[in-house]
Amino acid sequence: PQSPLEIHPGNFSLNVSGVAGFFGGDEAIAATQTIHHHKARKFLGWYNSPGSWNVGKKFGKLAKSDLWDGLFPGPDEEPAKFFELDGKQGPKYVASRSGTILEHTGHLAYLIMQKSKGELGDEVEDGRFTKRNKITIIKTQTPRKEEKTPPARDILPRSGIPTLYAVLPIAVSFTTCALCGWAHDWFCFSMILLGIVSSGIFSVVMGSARLKLQGVNSAPTAPPGDGMLMDGDDIVLLLGKEEDIATITRGSFVLEYDPWYNAIGLCSLLLVIQLLAQLLLIPQGTLSGQIMFLISFAASWAYNLYLSSINNEDIQKQLILKELHLEKQHMRTYIFLTRTSAAVFACLMLQPVDVNGKYIAADKWECLGFKPDVIIHNFIPNDTQVWDTWRKKVLEVMKTRDG
Repeated sequence: PQSPLEIHPGNFSLNVSGVAGFFGGDEAIAATQTIHHHKARKFLGWYNSPGSWNVGKKFGKLAKSDLWDGLFPGPDEEPAKFFELDGKQGPKYVASRSGTILEHTGHLAYLIMQKSKGELGDEVEDGRFTKRNKITIIKTQTPRKEEKTPPARDILPRSGIPTLYAVLPIAVSFTTCALCGWAHDWFCFSMILLGIVSSGIFSVVMGSARLKLQGVNSAPTAPPGDGMLMDGDDIVLLLGKEEDIATITRGSFVLEYDPWYNAIGLCSLLLVIQLLAQLLLIPQGTLSGQIMFLISFAASWAYNLYLSSINNEDIQKQLILKELHLEKQHMRTYIFLTRTSAAVFACLMLQPVDVNGKYIAADKWECLGFKPDVIIHNFIPNDTQVWDTWRKKVLEVMKTRDG
């Protein structure tokens, strides 16, 4: 029978098979990497998404078996690092009482430092100006309920507009698929339908991982974990229990995919097969069917482009603040105009206090493990006579302070 949407192109031929599997691959990958952050997004992937070849080859590396390693060769990475939830190197950490010095911290400390860099802060005038130093004070909060060992906390996805916008590419994909069927173009109909099914199943599988915040256990007798993260002229003072601060400096995000690894391999293989089928069958369709196929691709690409524009790192900052119960009143930022004033301020803020909030006498610092000279030396490491004299003078003043 004659197609209801038949177009007579003459000598014109539209060949969309060349871009079917490769176009929009980067956007589709970036969109998939944020799938765990939005509520119900794993159930809203039923649209004819472009870039199936790139997506299949990329995420097929997550599958764990010799078969999948052969089909999708590449380095074996933990899922959290694969989704860019881990892998960033954090700044140096210097503890004020436990004696711990970490030259490099983990991904969570990196996020905290980046968050502090974005704070405006209150400028502290001291009459001189050499170089701005920003200090953010964070008072860590103990979780509302005790966590089992190991202290892993489930992170629940959040609601938001990205989930609602998924209705648009889904509607366009199903509409164009139906129009191809109405036009009796079963080649383009089957290819749009295959794209919808493969993308939908892939989203369900990839979004089924459990996202957790892996903390760090500390000894019951451990001293307070007060210390500072140092990244050049940006300093973060962490005040609170050792366990809470250790979560920031040594904790991590974890993605648990068991028992979905084989399913990931099958879905990735289906996406690769989808490209091969599109290369063979799309040219056999009518011009109107190919136009419908392109329209579904364009709508899906636009949605993926929107998702890829969402900053994954900003979402992670919000997650870590929420899971650690850190709100605006727990963070305060100051800007000092000299390095020396910043060093003195940090040393005073890290000085031990008693239960009434008063400074503990200097003769008890040693038994508490507090070494202010180490803190100041990390700010100003110069070992010249002038700076040695200045450091000694600052320590003398601190020791004579009345709490």
